[in-house]
Amino acid sequence: MNATSTRKSGDPSEPRSVEEHIFEVCAFLVTAARGCVDEPHMYGPMRLMDAVSRLADIYSKDSDLSSDSFLVRMKKEIDGNLFYLDSDEEFVAFVDKIVLEFTDEIRRRYGDSLEEPKP
Repeated sequence: MNATSTRKSGDPSEPRSVEEHIFEVCAFLVTAARGCVDEPHMYGPMRLMDAVSRLADIYSKDSDLSSDSFLVRMKKEIDGNLFYLDSDEEFVAFVDKIVLEFTDEIRRRYGDSLEEPKP
């Protein structure tokens, strides 16, 4: 299946190419951007977290990609929590936790190679 192919059956469970998946994530992001104009203020951050999950899902679409265990784990954590949080405060605490996990992962991957920003 190439980037220009389309699913004829319309069955969302039908396997998709990586190219289709990337297109669908991009379509999600542009429609989410438009939705953020009129939606409640917390929808934007929720959509961004959902986008992280969708991007990490690319690893399940192409066996030629080297799996990224951290991103796969983050996808599972986001999917298991994002739509089950009961308040804005719980959502913010969840995002803060994910940000800290990404911060630790950045340090693990890049160590001291990152320069401190200069004031």
